[in-house]
This record gives sequence, structure tokens and C-alpha cells, in this order.
Amino acid sequence: MIFDSKKLVFLDIDGTLISERHRMTEKTIQALRQANDNGHILCICTGRTYCEMPEEMKRFDGIISASGACVMWKKEVLLAEYFSEKEKEQIAGLVKEADAIYAMEGFENLYMKKEVYECLTARVKGRGEEEQKILDLFRNACFCNELKNMEKVHKCSYFYAGKDSGWFKEKLKKWDMDVAVFSQSETRGNSGEITKSAFSKGSAIRYLSSYLEIPIEDTIAIGDSENDIGMLQAAGVGIAMGNAFDYVKKVADDVTSSVDEDGVYNAFQKYGLIS
Repeated sequence: MIFDSKKLVFLDIDGTLISERHRMTEKTIQALRQANDNGHILCICTGRTYCEMPEEMKRFDGIISASGACVMWKKEVLLAEYFSEKEKEQIAGLVKEADAIYAMEGFENLYMKKEVYECLTARVKGRGEEEQKILDLFRNACFCNELKNMEKVHKCSYFYAGKDSGWFKEKLKKWDMDVAVFSQSETRGNSGEITKSAFSKGSAIRYLSSYLEIPIEDTIAIGDSENDIGMLQAAGVGIAMGNAFDYVKKVADDVTSSVDEDGVYNAFQKYGLIS
């Protein structure tokens, strides 16, 4: 199904559609509505797993979650890759070695060992707003002390590690895995997400555009973080948010304004998705 002048648009969530205050600006909401009315196809492309996505984000026809490990179209799962039992054990051992707080993120549940959650609460106690933000991420976690009971796990997120991302990258190479740092690292210490190297946002948008028979030249991607780099490079036009890391901006074709300054709206207007 070729959409002549229509575009297939991939949008990151955190730092792109919503700010650290977890809200979309009125102009961002307006841009999404108008672009959809104009016939463009809007897809979510997030590092979050499906269970962690806000309900309003699940209404998009196309959803790429877990940094490319899961691809959905109109609620149907087209592609899903999960950690094996051995991979979960390897990663759990690695984050423990790095003295990090971590969670295993599955399609249906976010998993955390109770002892890890208790360690997290102790580490962030007394940090005010930062404490509240980080604890809110895990309030709905499924507390599970056995890795084998953590089902359909796509990725592992870690926080406050005693090692930097370079250390993780070197260690993960032998398992064909990689790590991408979080855009909120400045408030969560050394933090990031561990995924399989073969699956990225870039590979996922190529997969979905091929499934929909839409040329990659007719795709636009907008993001702000390290895990968005593959997506920005793969798309016909890759746009970095104004609040993106500098190294993300360098690989993008264009840079829009920040998430709090209606970056998505301004990008949509510049590229003719809305008038």
C-alpha cells in the first residue's frame, strides 16, 4: 500500500512527545491530530516496553516498543524478541557486578526483585522530587525474586550503576548485546538499557515500513536519545529534538526545538505534515 505523498512518521515518547513532567504540550497534541487527519501514518517508536506505555500512546496504529524488540501494527504483534533464561542470568549477574539498581522489562509486566526495590528506596531517600520520580517508575512493578518467573522480557534497565556505559558495552559484546544511556542520566546516575544488538529502533522501522510497503524514503523519525540514533539514521528524514544529546544531533538530518518548546509541532509544520 503505497501512500503517494503521505509519510510514515516514527515518534519517540520520552523527551520527544512528553517532557520529564510526563505531559504533551497543546501544540504537540494539535500536531498529532492534524497530521493524522491529513492522512499521514503516525507510529510510536519507544524504548519503553508495551506494558509501560501510557494508554493514549497505545492507540497509535503502529507501535515499536522495547527499543525495537517488539513491532505491532493495529494491535497485532508482528515481531517480538525476548531474552532467553541464560541471557537473563548473564545480565542479572552483570548489573549486580556493577552495583546497579535494575528491572527486567517484559511485554506484559515490569519485573523487579523486592530486595532491589528496597535498595532503590534506600538510595534515593531524601532526594525530594528526584526520589518521587524514580520510585514512580516502579510502583506498579511485579515483585519477583526468580528470574525464571519473569516472562517475555525484552530488555533490562539499570540505574545508579558503579560503572559507566563504556564498561557495559565492552562486557556485553561477547553476548551480542548493547547498552544505550538514558536521556535522564544526569538525575539517575550511570543508567541505561540493555538490549540485543540485532534489534534496534532502526531495524524495527525498516521492518514496519517494508511490511506496509512504504519506501523508507517516505519515512520521518523524531527522537532525542542514544537509542534513537539508529532510527534517525534509517529514516528518510531523521530529526533530533532540541533537548537531544549533542551526539544525537550530529547524526540527524535536522534539529527541531525542544520538547517543551513544541518541537514535534514545529517539525511537522516544517516538513509539510500540517499546515
